[in-house]
Amino acid sequence: MQLACPNCGSRDARVSHRRGLGEWLRGCYGACPLRCRRCQTRWVTSVWDSAAWKYARCPKCYRQDLTTWSEHYYNAPRSITIKLRLGATPYRCAACRCNFASFKKCKEKFSWRHQERPYTPPELASDSEVNNLSD
Repeated sequence: MQLACPNCGSRDARVSHRRGLGEWLRGCYGACPLRCRRCQTRWVTSVWDSAAWKYARCPKCYRQDLTTWSEHYYNAPRSITIKLRLGATPYRCAACRCNFASFKKCKEKFSWRHQERPYTPPELASDSEVNNLSD
């Protein structure tokens, strides 16, 4: 499923409204219309494009970078509570903050840790040192 905008490359996409009966029928088979929030480009993508259909995804924005939530701190709706009692895993989307439950396993674990920055050599202390070296 292509979540990045084909025009600008942004992953800031939302689910777009379906236009007509043809798009509605294709939606029954996994074709989802998306719209970029930055450049307003609209495209249709399918959940069957890659092997990502095997993994849990957010029902609102279709992203797969998920965390988990505790039933102790969130009063879930009845449908989610029933899924949890049957053995589903509680997931929370990091992008849109949607809480849901899924029987599928998680593909990407979201982490708030920042990646380590590459080493950059220290700059010279001042221009006067550079001028003294060139004299």
